[in-house]
Amino acid sequence: MANPSKILALALATVLFCTAAVAADKPAEKPLKEGWDRKQIKVFAYACTDGLLQPAIRDYNAAALADGVAMHKPFPEQAFRDSAFPMCLCISERVAQTWTVPEMEKMGMQSARPFIDEALAGGRCKPAGMLGDILKKQKEKL
Repeated sequence: MANPSKILALALATVLFCTAAVAADKPAEKPLKEGWDRKQIKVFAYACTDGLLQPAIRDYNAAALADGVAMHKPFPEQAFRDSAFPMCLCISERVAQTWTVPEMEKMGMQSARPFIDEALAGGRCKPAGMLGDILKKQKEKL
């Protein structure tokens, strides 16, 4: 029977080697396009979050009225922001890696639409928390 400590050492060495190989194979993060910096990425992410918040509040209030509830709880705005912002930050980083600031100014927020659609469909940058739960419930209704 083989020595257990030798087997453990061999297993540990294998894990360390494989982990190092995987880390070395991971592609480097794309550089930001011309004109972008961390502050601008956050500004874009906040604008994205605000852009999602207003329709969510509108739909929440409309649903309450449709259900005949005139005095309903206020929309949980902070919980929604907390769940939407990470998704929007991820999307804004993708935008900053794809287009320059002048290109973005020319195209507007529509340039981010494919990234937003992908995230909302559960792909890269998918939302978690409250927004993720809302989208999951919508999909279940379909």
